[in-house]
Amino acid sequence: RCGAEEEIAALLGDVNGDGQIDTTDAKLIMQCDLGMISTDGLNLSVADVNGDGAVDTTDAKLIMQYDLGLITEFP
Repeated sequence: RCGAEEEIAALLGDVNGDGQIDTTDAKLIMQCDLGMISTDGLNLSVADVNGDGAVDTTDAKLIMQYDLGLITEFP
């Protein structure tokens, strides 16, 4: 699982810090969870959108649902 030691940003779910919560953030979480990319430059402190203490594909799924308008807030 990815660590969450980066600085805290204001927008929960905005992993890449571009001011938007979208599928790009979900993709980054999935790639990180699978060990495909480095966490450098990512703000994983806002990636745990379900608050279970882990940054994983469940968080990515919730971010995708948010981006599609299927949910309006994170649990």
